[in-house]
Amino acid sequence: YDLAIAEMVLPDTGQSFLAGTAVVPPLTRFLVSTRERVRLGKAMSAQLWLRTSWARRGVLASFGRIDAGFDGMLTFGAFNSSADPLEVPIGETFAQMVVEAMGGSAEAMYAQRSGHYQHQRGVTMATDRKGTRGERNGNPGRDHPMVPAPCLERDCHECCLETEMPLAERDKKRLEARGHDAAGFTVVEDGFTFLANVEGRCYFLGDDGRCKEYGHRPEGCRLYPLVLDEEMAEFDMDHQCPHADVVEAGTADETALLELLDRMARELGGD
Repeated sequence: YDLAIAEMVLPDTGQSFLAGTAVVPPLTRFLVSTRERVRLGKAMSAQLWLRTSWARRGVLASFGRIDAGFDGMLTFGAFNSSADPLEVPIGETFAQMVVEAMGGSAEAMYAQRSGHYQHQRGVTMATDRKGTRGERNGNPGRDHPMVPAPCLERDCHECCLETEMPLAERDKKRLEARGHDAAGFTVVEDGFTFLANVEGRCYFLGDDGRCKEYGHRPEGCRLYPLVLDEEMAEFDMDHQCPHADVVEAGTADETALLELLDRMARELGGD
């Protein structure tokens, strides 16, 4: 089966492309998500291959196996190894999936063994088994903030009720590019832009208790429950998060939060 590109992200700049043709600079890594949703049964697995047309243009990519029981879109990491800019048309076929029938049912389905990327949508950054962060947009070599695994594993969406999540300008633009009207999903207070609530629930919270734009959620949502205590001038986990005691945050996460707060402050000041 051919798998096409739904979104392309440049992790080093945080740019996200959902339409048109994206351009990847020479010697630059990029991430793509598939347009197709893949769902494998208990006696099926699959291999992933990069299409040779991309390999001939200098794209390097490493793919693993899709495990039995996986359900969701796929995210691929790739690298433009050539000396020339690489044009990536959104909607272009990027990889091929070869589905294999197993000799018997898997002893444990993907969701039972880890499930870190189950039900992912859009480009999803890496997360490790401890729920710490993977690769961070805009900061080469640093971790990318991710909502910790316990949220998904336990179907928790407490932080999506009566949310007070601030939005950076690029969060707003990314969600607008997804086809959402900013007038519907934002509210402005004291010059700051926040996610809007509809009947006490985040605008993007679905009836199933999951974020409709999880793969494109605001950076503050990715970092949460890490917060900065302004009075104590120190980092802490928000005590209102039911799973704050099992989430770990490192110095890269703290740096990411400081940079986010600084960027929003500069946007407020018009700089």
